[in-house]
Amino acid sequence: VILTKDNLIKRRWVGSSRCCFCDHDETIQHLFLDCPLAKLLWRTIHIAFNINPPVDSESLCGTWLTGVEHTTAARIRIGICALLWAI
Repeated sequence: VILTKDNLIKRRWVGSSRCCFCDHDETIQHLFLDCPLAKLLWRTIHIAFNINPPVDSESLCGTWLTGVEHTTAARIRIGICALLWAI
């Protein structure tokens, strides 16, 4: 998903379409995975919990935690939702 001018108008967005952390075009992929701040947060999660970060926005919402025990994956998703909300 790319934030386009049409999408921003539909949502009555009046702010910038640039990332407030690094001034690149703000897309879902950039905001949650490619931005230097997001990369730092994912690296911290990787070090703290030994969880490899997702590779793209599709895997983030789908197959990223394949193979992780169901209850553990559910708990991880709660934490990741909080992280994404904070970003």
